[in-house]
Amino acid sequence: MRILTIVDLPWDARLGATRIFMELSQAWETAGHQVWHYCLDDAFPAATSSPPISAWRRLRFPGRAGAFVRNNAARFDVIDCLVGTLPVAKYRLNFDGLLVARSIGSHRLYRNFEKMARERWPDQPRGKLSGRIFYTIFQQQLFRNSEKALQNCDLVNLPNEYELECLESKKPAIVQPYGLTEEWRRTLVEAAASPETRLLRQEVSFIGMWSTRKGARDWGEIIQRVRGVLPGARFKFLGTLTDNERVLHDLNIPPCDWIEMVPEYQPDELPKLLSDSTVGAFPSYAEGFGLGLLEQLAAGIPTVSYDAPGPRFILQDGLSDLLVPIGNVEQLSAALIQILSADLASYRKVIEQCIEVAGRFLWPTIAKETTRLYETHLARVRGGISELSGHD
Repeated sequence: MRILTIVDLPWDARLGATRIFMELSQAWETAGHQVWHYCLDDAFPAATSSPPISAWRRLRFPGRAGAFVRNNAARFDVIDCLVGTLPVAKYRLNFDGLLVARSIGSHRLYRNFEKMARERWPDQPRGKLSGRIFYTIFQQQLFRNSEKALQNCDLVNLPNEYELECLESKKPAIVQPYGLTEEWRRTLVEAAASPETRLLRQEVSFIGMWSTRKGARDWGEIIQRVRGVLPGARFKFLGTLTDNERVLHDLNIPPCDWIEMVPEYQPDELPKLLSDSTVGAFPSYAEGFGLGLLEQLAAGIPTVSYDAPGPRFILQDGLSDLLVPIGNVEQLSAALIQILSADLASYRKVIEQCIEVAGRFLWPTIAKETTRLYETHLARVRGGISELSGHD
């Protein structure tokens, strides 16, 4: 098949949404498909470091993506685009192939979280009035674009079963997870220190940007509870994308030698950064999937997570004990303490379970199943078979 992927972000593997498209595209190409991409860099080649300009470009992106598709529609059988990046009626694109709207995390789920966060933490910084107005307009437009994209597509591709249950439209939909390359999975496993070394280290690791949605407001209490029982426990925050002073301020902890922060890292640095971690924590309130969680599992790191849709999809079959109710800091901390205090035999067993579960999410398998489903739905939209109903 000839597949075009569309994402309104730079083509940079350090960005989670982009990385999904990059690695899936590589798996498709390895399987013999032809794959192209259209991203923010293609629509706006001139580099910028200005957040307002970047936001403005994302608002303008659908128009430029639509123009690109209209001019090149005959080149593609499938257009797989991030939800909201192509909110255009299909007939206006002159495209007769399969138009897929891919969710990286439900815009409805994230909007509900933002509402909850404002009520639960009314003291969070809101910035200048002009910035709040711009941010509100920006988010409202992105939401409208996402809703239009769901209405206009031929097929919705979702990362977890919860989003399928919540899908209000009658559009055909599939659930396809994200994954790891076999090489990356093997690298993470091989870099890990021995279970004995990791247990002695008593280190809790987290992969993800520092934000309220990812649990920033909970980490101070998590640390307090864990170190209250295990005073030697250490913490490592990877990929916070903010300065260390802000993290320490939010934690209400002065600089110390038992908290390590790595604001940014190159992808190939992650195996070493994770190598001696004992246990992971993933206190995300709203998550479409959770690549950071999956990478820690692949490294043999048992990772306790809030029971958000994405992590639940990953952990529910084999590691459900690592799920705790969303926002329940007490239970999450207790689960971390239990693993940090485990005997060696029990710890070895859970490591093996983590590696086994992570091995179920590999890109070659996911890419093959996705193209099989796309071929079926492509035949439907081109009139090859009768109209399908319901969800696959």
